[in-house]
Order: sequence, then C-alpha cells, then structure tokens
Amino acid sequence: MIKKKKLWHISSVLLLIVVLTLLLSGCGSTEGAASGKVRDEIDFSEENPHVKATFFDVGKGDAILIETGKHTVLIDTGYDDTAKVILNYMEKQDIRHLDYLILTHFDKDHVGGADWILREVETGTVLQPDYESDGGQYREYEETVEAEGYSPVPVTETMSFSLDDVDFLIYPPQQKSYEEEDNDFSLVTSMACGKVCFLFAGDCEKERLKELLQQEEFALAHDVLKVPHHGRKEKNSEEFIKAVSPKAAVITDSKEKPADEEVCRALEEAGAEVYFTEDGTVTCLCDGVNFQMIQE
Repeated sequence: MIKKKKLWHISSVLLLIVVLTLLLSGCGSTEGAASGKVRDEIDFSEENPHVKATFFDVGKGDAILIETGKHTVLIDTGYDDTAKVILNYMEKQDIRHLDYLILTHFDKDHVGGADWILREVETGTVLQPDYESDGGQYREYEETVEAEGYSPVPVTETMSFSLDDVDFLIYPPQQKSYEEEDNDFSLVTSMACGKVCFLFAGDCEKERLKELLQQEEFALAHDVLKVPHHGRKEKNSEEFIKAVSPKAAVITDSKEKPADEEVCRALEEAGAEVYFTEDGTVTCLCDGVNFQMIQE
C-alpha cells in the first residue's frame, strides 16, 4: 500500500566509491545493489556521518536542499514565486552559504527561483546542463548570473565531488539533442551517505531514462529515489523503477497535477514507500547506515 505520511527506518548493504575510472562497488559503480532493512531507530547526531535531504513543497516543481553537516547543496530552485520557501527555511536554519547549486535543467519549475537564491545566498559552484533555453525564467537566471559575477559550470562529462564524506556523482545528458529538449537535458545526481544511496533524477523522460538504463558508470540501484518528471509515466518508467528498486520514493507533484497512477503502482510493486510533496515538505535523515522519512 502506498503511504504518504509515515516515519520509517531503513538500512542498506552496499559499498561505494564515487571515482570515475577507479570505481569498485556500490551505487556509484557498475556493480552492487542497494538493499535496505527496516530499523526501529536511527542514530542521527553530530558525532555520526549524516545527511539531511529536504524535498520542499513548491507545487509541481523541484527544490531539494542537502545538508551534510558543514556543507550544503541545493538541487533546483522551484518557481520564481516559491523561492521564499527555500529562503525562509535557510534563514531559520541559519544557512548562509551554498557549496553547490545544481540546476538539473531550465524549465521554470526548476530554475524559477535561481535568481532569488543567487542574489540572497552566497553560492560557491553553480552546475548546469550544457544547453540554452528561451524561457523567461532562464533569462532572469542568466541576467542574475552576470550581475552577481557567477560563472556557471556546464557539466558535459560525469563528475564527482565529496562533502563531509558524502559522495556525489553528476551524470550529464549523453546527446546534443532530444525529442524533449528541456527535460531530457536533466543532470542526474547520485549521492551516497555511507551505505545509503540517493538518486535525484530531474525531469528525465523516455530517451534520458533509456540512457540511465544503459549506462555503466554507476549502478542504478538506490535506496531513495526522487522520481523523475513529477511522476509522469513514460514507456520505460516501469523498467527504470525496477532497476532502481528504491525503498523510498519522493514525487514532487501538486494536487492540481498529481502523479500518474501507473508510476505509483510501479513504485508500490517495487516495494517503495511513496511520499508526495503535494502533502507537504518531505525530509530524509540518514546516519550513513539507516535512514528515515518524515513528512510535515
């Protein structure tokens, strides 16, 4: 049964080294699979490796803040008029700096708040896909980048970095053009906190999902999945979900534009607990061995 509001704990068995040509095993390699078990308690403290991922309720849009203790990464920025949701949270948590801003692609529900973020929050590195858009929110982002003196980095090859022993791998689009020009240019991020793996799949549609299914740079099995394209169904959605085999899945949808039933059913059949941001912001706490999902 799909449960929208539930606190649960999971451990996974998996080894990870996120280094491109020196990968051994785990969610960042060509072998290994995520495998979790439910736990009653989680040790989430300053003394233990940990990560906090917050999936903001910004309507049918993406804005995910990752806190690794001393560092922060923001994946997408929601809409122009929902940027305050992110900024208010950061102010309450006294977060004044972003190490990375990762823009998966340039649709307004992903890049819309970027101009606000870049004006209000000191940001280290901005990562983006290697294409241009003609959208109004993209133009506002470009104007802010120039005005604030940022130099975004177009990701054209798989790259990796680590923050507080949390490993990130960014997998870029493999083609110069797609049928779905914006969505299939999405950057995909794989993140490992100890033995627990997270996959943030942007708005990937059919062609991009096919690339993910065929690539050999990292194992596709992950414990937590940010479901691609707000839960829209593609011909290969079921195949992709089976390959990821998540224990928890977050769908960034809205009551006006809910996820497709076929995607929800496929996640349920894969054994995932499904959380919908239309019901409120979702938080994942991870201590490197176990994780728990909390919904406001």
